[in-house]
Formats: sequence, C-alpha cells, structure tokens
Amino acid sequence: MSRKQGVTPGLSPGGKIWLDKVRTLVLGKLIKSGGAGSVYLLPGAPAQVAKLYHPHLDRAANRRKLEAMLELSPELPDQLENGKRYVQIAWPQAAVFDGQGGFAGFVMPLLDMAQTAELEQIMQERQARAAGLPTGLGPKLTLAANLAAVIDALHQQQHYVVDLKPVNLRFYRDSLYIAMLDCDGFSIQGHAERFPAEQFTADYLAPEFQRKGMPAGTEMAQDRFALAVVIFQLLNFGIHPYSGRPGNAQVATDIPGRIRDGCYAYGVKRHKQLAPNATSGHALMPPELRAMFDRAFSPSPKPQRPSAADWAQLLRGYAQRSGGKLVICAVNPEHQHFAGQGCAACARDKVIGAAAQASVQAQQMQLQQQSLPPQRSKRGAHHTAPGQMPVRLPAGGGQANAVGISGKGWAVVVLLIVLFLIGFTAWTSSPDEAKAKASLQAQADQAAGLEVFRWRTRKTAGFQPSDARKAVRSMSQAVSKGDDDAVTRGLQLLYRAGEGKPSTYTGDPMRVRLRTTLMEGLGSMPGYAPELSDTYLDNLQADPRDYLAAAAMGRMYLSLDEPQAARQYFEQAVWARPTDGVAWLGIAATALLRGGDERDAVNLVALAQLTAYRYAVQNALPAEPGEPADNGVARTMQRMDLNAKVLRLAQGWDYQKRWDKVLAEGALLAAKLKAMPPLRDQVGGVQRDTMTTVAYGVLDEKHATGENRLTLTIAADGTLTYAAAELPMEPMLNKVLLDSVKRWTYFPAVQHGQLQDAKVVVLVRYRDGRVSFVPGGVAVTAEN
Repeated sequence: MSRKQGVTPGLSPGGKIWLDKVRTLVLGKLIKSGGAGSVYLLPGAPAQVAKLYHPHLDRAANRRKLEAMLELSPELPDQLENGKRYVQIAWPQAAVFDGQGGFAGFVMPLLDMAQTAELEQIMQERQARAAGLPTGLGPKLTLAANLAAVIDALHQQQHYVVDLKPVNLRFYRDSLYIAMLDCDGFSIQGHAERFPAEQFTADYLAPEFQRKGMPAGTEMAQDRFALAVVIFQLLNFGIHPYSGRPGNAQVATDIPGRIRDGCYAYGVKRHKQLAPNATSGHALMPPELRAMFDRAFSPSPKPQRPSAADWAQLLRGYAQRSGGKLVICAVNPEHQHFAGQGCAACARDKVIGAAAQASVQAQQMQLQQQSLPPQRSKRGAHHTAPGQMPVRLPAGGGQANAVGISGKGWAVVVLLIVLFLIGFTAWTSSPDEAKAKASLQAQADQAAGLEVFRWRTRKTAGFQPSDARKAVRSMSQAVSKGDDDAVTRGLQLLYRAGEGKPSTYTGDPMRVRLRTTLMEGLGSMPGYAPELSDTYLDNLQADPRDYLAAAAMGRMYLSLDEPQAARQYFEQAVWARPTDGVAWLGIAATALLRGGDERDAVNLVALAQLTAYRYAVQNALPAEPGEPADNGVARTMQRMDLNAKVLRLAQGWDYQKRWDKVLAEGALLAAKLKAMPPLRDQVGGVQRDTMTTVAYGVLDEKHATGENRLTLTIAADGTLTYAAAELPMEPMLNKVLLDSVKRWTYFPAVQHGQLQDAKVVVLVRYRDGRVSFVPGGVAVTAEN
C-alpha cells in the first residue's frame, strides 16, 4: 500500500525503525493491535517492544505527549528479586521514527504477560482458585498497597490514569507487584499543555462527574475516587461500594445511578435507603480503614478524598508481616483477618452456607408440592407457593384487579406520570437554566485556544554517589579560589542531601562502640584482609549507606596502593554521611597518592576538619566505660586523629612525611574556614538582566494584549522547580514563557544564614507579539 492509503511503508514485521534517529531496529512479531497503534517485538532489543501509532492519528499531538512522558517519567524502577525482573510500568523509553524521519511511536519495556494476571481475577474466591491465585486477605492488602504506591508515583508527576478499574490493572502472580500497561492512554501533563485521557468507565466515575462529565483539571479527584473503589473491592470480596439491597423503589437500580445519588451502603453510619450486601465484610474492618472509605465516598459537595499516598501509607502498615495487624484465622488457616476483629471470610462462608441450605430446602418443598395430585380449585380461591403469605385481591374482576390496582387507580398513576414529564420539561427549559447553559457556552468559547501555563521540573532520582563526587570536587575548587560564599553554600547543600538518609545499621550502645572501635581504631591496622573485605562488602551490599564499612574498604585499598578504588569507597562514605569528617580525610589521602596533588589534599583536609568541628556531637567516637563524657568535640577530634594516623600508616613510608605536611597545612586552612562569615540574608528571586524581552508570533488577535502573573518556586540550590501562570494565555505565548523560565538565572532565599526554598512572582506583560517581564516580589505563602 502507498502512504496515501494510510499505511507507512516499512512499519510491519521485518521493517526497520530508527531509535532516536540514531540506532536502527528491525520489527519482529506483531503481538497486539488496538485503536491507537500496534505493538511489535524487537529481536535486537529483547527487553523492549515498539508501539507504532496508526498513520491516520494526529502524530504531532502524539509526539508532544510522548516528549512530556519522557521528561516527566514516574519513579517506578524495575524490581529485581531472586534473579527475576519485574517491570512495574510500561512507560515509554525513547521515540522511534520511520525511514523518512517521521515520528512513528516509541519503545517501552517488555512486560511478561504470562507471569501476570488481571486484578479482577483475584477479587472473587472461586475465580482466584481457578486461576491459581491466592485468596487470603494478606495478598490483597499487599496488592492494594502496591497499587496505591504506583498511582502515587504517577500523581507526583501530575499524570492520571482516569479509566482506573480492575480489568485495566495487572499484577505479577509470584511477587504481587503491579504491572501498568497502556500508559500513553493516561492523562499526561506536558509543558503548559495537558493531554487528556479519552476513556472512563461509569461504574468507577466519581459522583460529581456522573451528570455532566469530567471537565479538564479534575483528573486527580477522579483517580482518588476510582482508586478507593478498587481498594474497597480488593478488601471486600469484590463487592462494589455502591451495590446493596435497596429499601424502596426510589433507589437507582444501576451502579452509576447510585454513585450519582451518593448511595454508599457500607459507611460507619448506615445509609437510609440502601442496605449492605449480606456477604460484605466491611463491619469487620478496623476503624481507621472504615474512616478512610467514608472519606472517599462522602456525599459532601467538596469531598476530601484520601490521596494515593494516604492509602499507600495506611495499607503498608497492614500488609507488612512484622506489623502484627493481620493474623491467621484460628478456624480456617487459609483465612486471615484484621487483628482484634472477627474473620470476615468465615462470616461470609456462614452466610453463603445458610443461603445454600435454604435454597435446597425450598427446592425440596417445591418438588413435594409438585408430587401432590392436582386439585380443582374453587372459583375466587387463590393458592400460594410454600412459604408465601396469601395475597388478598379486591372484589371484582378484570386484568387491572389481578395486580391489585383498580381502573381508577391506573388513571391516577398515568396522570401523575404525565404531570411529572410536563414539570421536568418545564424545569429543563426554564429561563434560569437556559441562561446558565448560555453562560457556560460563553465561558467555553472564551477559553477556546487558551491554556494555563504550568511547568514542573522532572523529579530527580535523589542524591546519588556521583552527585557526592561532583560536590567534593567543586568544594575543593571553591576553597582554592577563596570563594567563601560558594564554600558555605556547597557545604550546606551537601550536608542537607545526607539528612534523613542514615544507615539502617542499629544496635545497642555497646555493639555500636565495639563496631566503631574495630573499624576505626588503631587496633585495626591497615592492610588487605580477604575475610574482612568480604564482610565489609556484604555489609555494603545489604546497606549501601554503611559509611563505616565504606571507609574501612577505602583504607584497605589505600594500603594496596590503589588510590582510585580507595577514593571511590571514601566518596561512597561521604555520600552516605556527608557530615562525617573521617571520609573527607580518606579522600584527601587518595588525592595525595593518586596524582601528588598537595593543594587538593590540603583543601580536603581543611574541609574534613571543618565538617568534624560542625558536627562534633553527631559523629563523636563513643566513650569507653569509665571515661568521662564530654560535649562531643574532644571525642570527635580523637576520632579524627586516630584516622589520620591509620591513613598515614596505609600510605607507605614515601608519603608519610608529605601526609604530615598536608595535615598541618590543612589544620591552618581549617581555622580560616571556621571564621567564614555566614551567608547574607536575602529573598529569593531572578537575576534581572537575564529576563530579556522576547518577540513571538501572535496567533489570536483577541488575546494579543494583556498582563499575567507567574509564580515561581526556587529550590535552596537555586534551581527552578515549578512555574505557574495565574490566567490562561494562547499556546504560543506559553511556549515563550517556558523557554524564558528555563533560561533565567535564579538565586535562593537565605534566612539566618541558611539556604531556603522560595516562591517569587514575576509580572508578564505582552502586547502585539512582544512580551516583557518585571520582578513582582516574593509570593505570599503560609510560611511568610
């Protein structure tokens, strides 16, 4: 077929695609084809598949959406357990192009479908058993917690699933990790542009959207509602929270209608018109879990539904075995139930058993009744089925009387229906309603083609060892240049990066003292010992932030005259605990050995002494029994002296005198660094001369002139993390704003000498294709 006929040549099994226009890949077997595109295996990249969009779709929009997904990818790395790889989310990894250079689609991780199952399958016990899936409450709690964590990672990047329901979700049978597919169908946040999700399911649609649909900007509320419904079904035998037994004919018979009317039957306070399902186990859930569901399904106009992070935190406590919040049933070991509550599975089995027994008895009575000889009934007599009350019929004949309503009664019913229809028609066409519809249409027309500018930087992967390496190098360079402010800023940021990320090693004070002494005292002479090396490596594999083990490995490799390997371990120790001066000393020793750079070694010794002085109490060597306590300074200096001597012995005779000289000069420089003045207080802002006027092409003459306000969030390290406009503007102007904010230079706030995050305002003025910017001061927040 030609391109005119709607098929791009070459995009079929055996054809070639280009990965980011550099590397070629051959398409393998077609494994799936849907409304948006087709998915192919890639023999040259067996861990990936390619999704190619159908040619008739809007490729420009799809490409912009893909670029947004690549820049704002959620933090959901593959999990490795027992040699197996679990892909949590099939998120795009790179764009692919056809032979003419046209955008064709993307590559994403290959997800092993044979190892996964639909979430729907585990909800019903009979279906779960048939599929070989677990049936207990414990695995379902784990799945619910994992699902909430995945949704939270998406929400952190402002992406939303929207069509969130069990049949769209998969999980790994053995590990219970969630496996998300078809991510390009989600609602994706781009640069000043949102790419909406095209589908939703009425049974999982929030009440506020049941009548008028889901407008843009409300995807978060929808995901929170749908997530709560799925979690409720997981923990309650697949029962939908809006199912139940109606108390009267006014209750809607369908789930969407009940959602619309707020008919949630499983709350702490019972619903007046809808009774819960008889097999429901909601009454045996702990109070905090029931309170969460009540928040999620509250009929209030502005419900405060729990976030995905709220669910993940709560459910994780129940899913963890060490928490003791879930216990094995004493009657049936296949059941689990919440601690302090009865077993919902046992209660459900009793209800189902009683219903089955009653059904059998009813069938037996019916068979007995049928076996009796037929009797002629008298005129006007009415026989009832076994177990039924007799129905009294009014006097008179006729078909209407057969159902208990007279002819006059039927006339009244018909009249009421007609009056209702007339009233409903009059209500829908009332002047107020017409005026409201006209107002909504006018607002829609006015907003057509306009967008609210919002941009958020891609979330970083956190403080990495490579970041520590760069920081150490830049600190030494700043000391050489005499840039006191750069030294102070760099150290603050580096120290802060290590806060809240301590080693997981814990123990009683005696073990801590013994461990520290063995790994840092003079009794542990430097030298390579294979048994100790294996122990330290095991420690680091179990806990990469074990800074004592990392520093001990560094000293071992220093004694082997391998300064490069030693430096890597010392840098790992700084990454694990930037406030520990001992690791800085180790890097100084490697600087001297590796290239004979005494200036760098002196700078690092000074930074080690300064760091040890500032964090003396935190990093002090534990006191021996019987020794007097101090404020930490003496113990810290003792620890630093011990390590300096050990490092001296590790370097060999040729370097020991040079090391002594470096230590002496470093101590003098450290005294100067300690006298550095604190950073001057300042408000955060944008460097004025970087905010240049920009020309752009006006697309909409109606909105070519105006003003707006940008609110910027500046992190303590001086990077822009978020920018949002107050009013909508045309897309071309939004693109100018995006290019501008990425080009500006920012400086963070400083308060009492400490770097702080800041929110600032910039005024945007545009007229006839030119836009200028004026600093508007500090944004008013709850903190200031």
